Amino acid sequence: MAQALVKPAPQTAKPAPLKAVEGRHIPKGLAEIKALMGSERHTPEYVYTQVLSEQERTIVCFTAGLKRHDLEKGFANFSADTRLKIHKAILQLQELVKAFTDANAMAPAKFVQNAPRENTNTDYSHLTVSSH
Repeated sequence: MAQALVKPAPQTAKPAPLKAVEGRHIPKGLAEIKALMGSERHTPEYVYTQVLSEQERTIVCFTAGLKRHDLEKGFANFSADTRLKIHKAILQLQELVKAFTDANAMAPAKFVQNAPRENTNTDYSHLTVSSH
C-alpha cells in the first residue's frame, strides 16, 4: 500500500499583528443613524406618552388587561411586567390588523356591506315632558 506524501506548506513571513484602532472612526452617515436610534423619540415611553391619543392608550391598556386607574399612572410608573403586557397587547393588535388586511377586508365599505338597517324608535311616548 502506497502512502500519500503530504508536503508541508512552505514557511512564509508572518503578517504583522494588527494595531489597535484608536478613536474608532464612524462615518458621518452611521453616526447620524446611531444618534437617531438612541433618540428619546424611539422609545416606547415616548410613543405611549407623546404620540398615542388618550383613546389609543385606553385601547392598548384594555387589550393588555390593565385597569382604568393604570391609565392615570403614566408609562414611566409602569412595572417591567406591566410594560411587557403593553408590548404583548400592541403585538396582538398588530396581528388583528394583519388578519383583516391579509383578507383584503379593511375597506370601510366592506364593514357596512350587508349590515342590517338600524331600527330607529320613533315612539316617544316613554318620554315625559315637564312643564314649568
